[in-house]
Amino acid sequence: MNKHAALVTGASSGIGVDIARELAGRGMNVILVARRRERLESLAAELEAMGVKALALDCDLADRQQLNGLMQRAAEWLDAEAMVLTVLVNNAGTGVWDWFANQTREISQRDIDLNVTALTTLCHDFVAMAKAHGKPAHILNIASLAAMLPTPRFVVYSATKAYVQRFSEILDYELRQTNISVTCSCPGGVLTEFMQHAGQELKGDTGMMASADVARLAVQAMFAGQVVHVPGMLNKLSTLVRFLPRPLKIRLVEKSMLVTVQDK
Repeated sequence: MNKHAALVTGASSGIGVDIARELAGRGMNVILVARRRERLESLAAELEAMGVKALALDCDLADRQQLNGLMQRAAEWLDAEAMVLTVLVNNAGTGVWDWFANQTREISQRDIDLNVTALTTLCHDFVAMAKAHGKPAHILNIASLAAMLPTPRFVVYSATKAYVQRFSEILDYELRQTNISVTCSCPGGVLTEFMQHAGQELKGDTGMMASADVARLAVQAMFAGQVVHVPGMLNKLSTLVRFLPRPLKIRLVEKSMLVTVQDK
């Protein structure tokens, strides 16, 4: 059995589930991280039926104490199975679709804790582990098209995802002489539970990408060493908006969001 393992956060639904499936399909053992343990255990059983080993670790990554203990829990299993962690996928993320003035400080802080603090902490832990074992290693950070396109009603989400993109680009550069590569995937709208949790209501058929396609392309980009990856031709074309003057750019992004999402 392959002795390489990947840790995937946000692995209880959407892109995280499909990334875990993609990695298992490549023969990698997988550590599944999210809050909903029952879903993780169900996915772990599915992946083990594919011939790999899988571990379900329930963890609220926005809770600093749980976050700080996560890699130690993973390391105990890795040591027991004589495996090395060679892939980290920071997929867990949250956001609220509403005007900033309507959001509470607690909600905004949780977005920052999950999207920024947890991701940065896990990258710290993973880099230390990967440098120690010396095998080719990869970090995949899932950002969003909102990282490139400032998005009204998604102010904290958009800003935190911009952090993820910039952090990933610089970290990959800093690690260029090591065994570790960093990839940031910036998908546009994806048909997952995220939209309902964010408070978005779609207007009919949106033509959004399926999470399985986003996951497959993101994993391919990671193993190819691509630093910034935007899946889908329409999403790639959308990034051209970022070169427009700021007021026009923000207004166009807002208009484009309202084509698919009900206004509040």
